[in-house]
Amino acid sequence: MTTDLIASTDVPEGEIVKVELSDFPAVAIARHEGKIYVFPDRCPHADESLAEGWLEEGRVVCGVHFAEFDLDSGEVHNPPAGCPSLSFYKFEERDGMIVADLAGGPENV
Repeated sequence: MTTDLIASTDVPEGEIVKVELSDFPAVAIARHEGKIYVFPDRCPHADESLAEGWLEEGRVVCGVHFAEFDLDSGEVHNPPAGCPSLSFYKFEERDGMIVADLAGGPENV
């Protein structure tokens, strides 16, 4: 089952957008160098919103403890102790919309 999240044009280059959903936890969608990434809007360490962080050099930076998560691999850099990697949702762009399989849960890359 897939869920329509947001129009692709509503995710600006270099930004992270939070999408609130009624049936699933919020997701964050980032665009870096033209590529879209869809992941849970929760830092794996502190359960804080990653959409309130920022993108820097191909990484999502948590605004709370400044852990950095590689957008291509999910690998964590500068982690606090015990911080796991970031997982991503499978998605596609269809008719201008970002559509994701949220029911399957996020996966490690």
